[in-house]
Amino acid sequence: MDVYHAPQYLPDLALDIIFSNLEPPDLFSCMLVCRNWFRILNEGRAQPWKLLCKRKIPKELLRSELLSQLTTPKAKLRALYHAWDPEDCSMHIVVKQNGFTLHRNPVAQSTDMARTKIGYSHGKHVWEVTWTGPLGTVAMVGVSTKEAPVHCSGYLPLLGIDKHSWGWNLIDNVLLHNGLSYGNYPLLNNAPKYQIGEKLQLVLDCENGVLHFEKCNEFLGIAFKDLPKTKLYPAVSAVYGNTEISVVYIGKPLCG
Repeated sequence: MDVYHAPQYLPDLALDIIFSNLEPPDLFSCMLVCRNWFRILNEGRAQPWKLLCKRKIPKELLRSELLSQLTTPKAKLRALYHAWDPEDCSMHIVVKQNGFTLHRNPVAQSTDMARTKIGYSHGKHVWEVTWTGPLGTVAMVGVSTKEAPVHCSGYLPLLGIDKHSWGWNLIDNVLLHNGLSYGNYPLLNNAPKYQIGEKLQLVLDCENGVLHFEKCNEFLGIAFKDLPKTKLYPAVSAVYGNTEISVVYIGKPLCG
């Protein structure tokens, strides 16, 4: 029976079995069918989300520090579908099996970029970005459109090198867009340099065209404003061989 035409009055147990065999995009569609289906699937700890989590994400990763901010199976699955896109990155970057972490292979005289699977042009969204390997001479984090290149020769601030991307260089604390410096960042007195392993929150406000970052719940100031009304993707560019960078989609800001 086609799940979209199944009787809406099926018992919860039967619906759980049916829903547990669907993919997350189909489940989100099912939530729109009727109030009863919405009731079952809206709960982040519902059985279908739990079973999908076990199927899609390794057990050790589900309990890891990387996903510690996500409290429900539904949120963890959503983050997986917002993680790095193995089809939208430099040839020198490999997305690891967990889906959340990329590895830049040691290639000389090369700058390499990666984007997430899903970008946004509406709403407010938060991602957690963590560098777990050496930064090298250039380490950029920010957003880009699909038009931004994912590779260039040499060691350059690729994220921010043209009009299609906006980046913060963690090495010298400078903002870049269209190849131009947009000043120092963070906007704090005696701002410390980023340390490997620190979690950065990338906050994209598409409604107001604003990008900012936070660290340890501290607001670092507005990085870029007047962003275009087009789909933007969290992105990083790296030059150091064997460095690794993780991204986790948190959802909407707590402050709205």
